[in-house]
Amino acid sequence: MADDLVQTMMLVARMYYLDGLDQQDIAGIVGTSRSRVSRMLTAARERGIVRISVDDYEPRDRDLESALVERFGLHRAVVVRVFSDVPEHVRRAVGYFSASALGDLLHSGSSIGVAGGRTLRELINHLQPSERASTITVMQLMGNIGPMPDQIDALELSRTLAQHVAGTFYTLNAPVLAQNQAARDLLMSHDHIRVVTSLFSKLDVAFVGIGTLEDSAFVDRGVFTPAETTALGGVGAVGEICGRFFDRNGQECETEYRDRVISISLDDLRSRPEIVAVTNGSHRGEAIRAALQGRLITSLVIDEHGARSLLGDRPTYVAA
Repeated sequence: MADDLVQTMMLVARMYYLDGLDQQDIAGIVGTSRSRVSRMLTAARERGIVRISVDDYEPRDRDLESALVERFGLHRAVVVRVFSDVPEHVRRAVGYFSASALGDLLHSGSSIGVAGGRTLRELINHLQPSERASTITVMQLMGNIGPMPDQIDALELSRTLAQHVAGTFYTLNAPVLAQNQAARDLLMSHDHIRVVTSLFSKLDVAFVGIGTLEDSAFVDRGVFTPAETTALGGVGAVGEICGRFFDRNGQECETEYRDRVISISLDDLRSRPEIVAVTNGSHRGEAIRAALQGRLITSLVIDEHGARSLLGDRPTYVAA
């Protein structure tokens, strides 16, 4: 009986995979139900009767990666090939295919900081240590953008990563933008906040996104009015990391927002040994180059179009 079952599975698998018959037609030939054909196909794969082979595909553009590392002095670059111009699809591709290249950063005893971001979210969803790791500490690098934390907020992303690595999780339980400087200073003096911010100087790796004045989570969530965004541009802001706006030299812009932000400072960030920026799109070139100029990032994860845009302008900035 067992041999007959195996022979039937082989027959079903042949008709389905080689002859191209659908499961209903196969059921009619074998004299069984469509659901049983489906179960036999599953069993055939589990037993090794069916061995599926797919030609290897390289989702990363290694030439562009090498060019970015050489041009900007990056520790590493991960450039993902994409097949869609839809931002959501691009973000998902970048996050999914870059995750395996960054797993070695999650090693035992490491301290990992996580900011917020849409592309960063896709990476965090798939990021796992490349080897068995323990005692990893994960912390939130910036406060929440709104009163109802979104899946792209640093709170949710750092919590997700901590769950992936079974690590210790420190949350920065505060808004990213306080009402005024006095409110910011009061929040920053709270013991719960001070415990987290005191750990920033011990970070081994920071994962951050890079926003622009026109395209960022702050824009999507309506944090700034059009007039406020225009004002930021008027003082030279070209990009944003961890809620902090910086100019073409990668220096934080001196605005009233600077004194209201609750997040890791840019000075603390640039002192860390590994800062991985996760982003996409050719329209972020100016912001990325400014971050490189200001030594705000040491490694870059990006899509191929964004990488080509960066290389096409042949800037002279070099990241330390």
